[in-house]
Amino acid sequence: MRIVGEIPHSTYKITVFQMNNKFTIQFEDGQQSQLYKVPDVAYLKNFNQVKELVDGAFLNEIDKIFMFMSTAKKTAVDQIVNRSIENEFDNII
Repeated sequence: MRIVGEIPHSTYKITVFQMNNKFTIQFEDGQQSQLYKVPDVAYLKNFNQVKELVDGAFLNEIDKIFMFMSTAKKTAVDQIVNRSIENEFDNII
């Protein structure tokens, strides 16, 4: 897999990879990442054509998924912290 380009964005690092004539778009926000494999279709043959996929509507969906991922991670961590606090002290009857 090789990097064929990066798409500038104010919030995310967006990297486009290519392997065996197929593209993968990776979005990173510093804490998490999302990967999207682009289907092997006739009209997506180069970086500029793949870059056109990353428009406002697609980025809005990326934002929603990152928010969902952050919430899920926070919930999981909070559950572990709460369990460890509950188990920290002996039960007094």
